[in-house]
Amino acid sequence: MKKVIIITLLGLGGFSAYAQIPQPDPDTTAKHFLIVASIGNIQEVSAGQQAIQKATRPDVKAFGQMMVKDHGMAEQQLLQLAKTKNINLPAAATGGIQPDLNLKNAGSNFDKLYVHGMVSSHRSTVQTFETYATTGKDPDVRAFAQRTLPTLKAHLAEIQSIDEKLSQSAK
Repeated sequence: MKKVIIITLLGLGGFSAYAQIPQPDPDTTAKHFLIVASIGNIQEVSAGQQAIQKATRPDVKAFGQMMVKDHGMAEQQLLQLAKTKNINLPAAATGGIQPDLNLKNAGSNFDKLYVHGMVSSHRSTVQTFETYATTGKDPDVRAFAQRTLPTLKAHLAEIQSIDEKLSQSAK
């Protein structure tokens, strides 16, 4: 009984702590979007570099090269935009992202794991960019999201096509 009371109190304490966390100020949504987008770019470049080295399928290698090129360029544009807006991005959002351990240790399953990860991450990224492109409060950041969105949608279509080919060859 004593354990139940302690667990209940700890649980309630967690809820009250959550309630005290200040909610994001609407003016910080541009910064939040840029942080999320920057982390995504860096992760895509890192995973793309691994795909160039470890993928066995030429289409997966080519997709990895496209990720390095396109997300590297998007990251440079994002950093320039953040600088012009006087938005300081935390170091965690601009570097030091470690390679995905699942990919690093994937061995012969690399192509499959990479492709599935890219499908999932690009779905999420497209949704994030669509949301900011339509509802973002900062017009310059919204324009960046709008300009970048067609490339992200093309990435999603391409990786879904590769995923479909992988699924068919597995049958």
